[in-house]
Amino acid sequence: MDFPLEDLIAAWRQVRRGSRSAGIDGITTDLFAGVAKEQLYSLQRQLQQEHYAAHPALGFYLRKTRGGKRLIGIPVVLDRIVQRLLLEELYLPLEDTFLDCSYAYRPGRGIQMAVQHLESYYQFQPTWVIKADIAQFFDNLCHALLFTHLEQLQLEPIVLQLIEQQLKAGIVIKGQRLFPQKGVLQGAVLSGALANLYLTEFDRQCLSHGLNLVRYGDDFVVVAPDWIQANRALEQITTGLAQLYLTLQPEKTKIFAPDEEFTFLGYQFAGGTVTAPPPVVNEDSEAFSESGSPSRRKTRQPPKLKSRPPKTCNIVKRSQFPIADLDHYWKEPMTTLYITDQGAYLKVEHQQFVVFYQGELRCKVPVNRVSHIVLFGCCNLSHGAVSLALRRRIPVLYLSQKGRYFGRLQTEGQAEVEYLVRQVQCALDPDFTRRQAKSIVLGKLHNSRILLMRLNRRVKSEKAAKAIDSLALLMLDVPDAESIEVLLGYEGHGSHLYFQALGTLFKEPFVFEKRTKRPPTDPVNSLLSLGYTLLSQNMYSMVQTVGLHPHFGNLHVPRNNHPALVSDLMEEFRALLVDSLVAYLVNSKIFVLEDFTPPDERGGVYLFPDALKKYLKHWEERLQSKMTHPHTGYKVSNRRCLELQVWEYIACLMGEQEIYRPMTWKM
Repeated sequence: MDFPLEDLIAAWRQVRRGSRSAGIDGITTDLFAGVAKEQLYSLQRQLQQEHYAAHPALGFYLRKTRGGKRLIGIPVVLDRIVQRLLLEELYLPLEDTFLDCSYAYRPGRGIQMAVQHLESYYQFQPTWVIKADIAQFFDNLCHALLFTHLEQLQLEPIVLQLIEQQLKAGIVIKGQRLFPQKGVLQGAVLSGALANLYLTEFDRQCLSHGLNLVRYGDDFVVVAPDWIQANRALEQITTGLAQLYLTLQPEKTKIFAPDEEFTFLGYQFAGGTVTAPPPVVNEDSEAFSESGSPSRRKTRQPPKLKSRPPKTCNIVKRSQFPIADLDHYWKEPMTTLYITDQGAYLKVEHQQFVVFYQGELRCKVPVNRVSHIVLFGCCNLSHGAVSLALRRRIPVLYLSQKGRYFGRLQTEGQAEVEYLVRQVQCALDPDFTRRQAKSIVLGKLHNSRILLMRLNRRVKSEKAAKAIDSLALLMLDVPDAESIEVLLGYEGHGSHLYFQALGTLFKEPFVFEKRTKRPPTDPVNSLLSLGYTLLSQNMYSMVQTVGLHPHFGNLHVPRNNHPALVSDLMEEFRALLVDSLVAYLVNSKIFVLEDFTPPDERGGVYLFPDALKKYLKHWEERLQSKMTHPHTGYKVSNRRCLELQVWEYIACLMGEQEIYRPMTWKM
């Protein structure tokens, strides 16, 4: 995307017609107008060079007419311009995706069309009507699912990056900056369109079930011919929303019988007829004097804009940023910056992370593209790089040159008190922890068994065949386990069977007899240990990002200095991501014995530096490879699957699901 200046000017003109309010920088649209030309030129350069950083919105609470309050955010003028530009870019892909039953936040559609659509069903009496409202809809949109929907639109990567920036920029309320890990901000230009996109799959499911759905934002109705079908439809609606981590608001959700009146979008529905709401009286413009003449002039209203498609943008392939000769540092579509050369130096120049090694520039990466920085061994960061990483909430992970985890540097997490309270309560509930632990163990055993079955099709092994049968029998015993100790025993026995069988499926000259950890005593164990470390740190970041406490687990009992929840959630991914990758690297002869160091004084075997770079390259490719997520049905990257499973656990924690649903492979 080339960000033509004329498109930025058009976006600014639309922003100029909207709210004059200032964001956190105190600049109103009237003030901005005086320097608009210079600011738009500067904005264009920042967008083209990928230096632009979204600002937090100015937040305040607005009281609702029926009680309660709604959080509103006012972005700065520059962010409003960027959001308007992004909305124009999204217009055609979104319209191709949206269905005819949705009417909010769409040019050329509105309340009257939604009412007419509903009337076409309602006029044929008798009808039973489900009128529903989603609880705290805008505040509860799962970012992982929302980004998954956006990725399906085949947008340019820079557009996705800018949308993600806007969503994650945060909000300042009474001087305190917050970083909500879910939801979209009411008051932002993009929010309505993104919210509509989030519910499009729900619309599609309703229509596939034959439901007569009319939706306007998070308000919707479904018309059914009888009471039985209405109740069945309500169950389908509840299930469909649960898959999106949403729930209905009970006090605003009701089934209306044919003889009952109801209101939808201000229109009154009764006995098969529809009555329009009375005209709104503007007190300022309708105040009369005793003589009957207006006491003051009617307030002038700004002209209404006609809905129209956005003007066409010139789309060109974006230029590639400079990269090092060796692509182990960075290449599309990586999001983690790995630095392995001993003595390498990371600094910041013009909002880019810059890596130098032996005085030579190795790569430049725009900060907007980086989600994690991983340092192996003796690598140095400038104060500017540390400061920028903290400001942008980019974790910096420190590992030894051999891949042992030391620690991390990151901004203090935004803990969700609501989650923490539930984590403490659930940790004290043995029934809850046992239910979730059973599910975690079953998920791990299932995926381990599936990997053995897949590998055994290529490299036949009698021990693997026996282990496959034994794991199946072991899985039958798990549901009857009466304690965590018994479950840990099943998990340990299953791991023993699995690794004994896995060792027979590696091609010579590699030999794997048993799992050794600290230190890994053979090449296969070395690859497994490094993979588990990287998997653990990815999961740790996602757990902390959403506001969960990493130390309250279920299968793994909470103890000091051990992120038990991280250990729980990574169990199902060990075979999925790490073990399958190691088998591929070894059996495809991508790695050879010469890639590994001789045993050290403790017997530890590790990758040589050049082989470590090769491993990290394949690890990133594995994270970026796509598979179908079983609980959403979307084809997403493995990295996104990690994030979605964290939200699966939150749904279980908050009582929306009884049992955690692990991510499982199909044969």
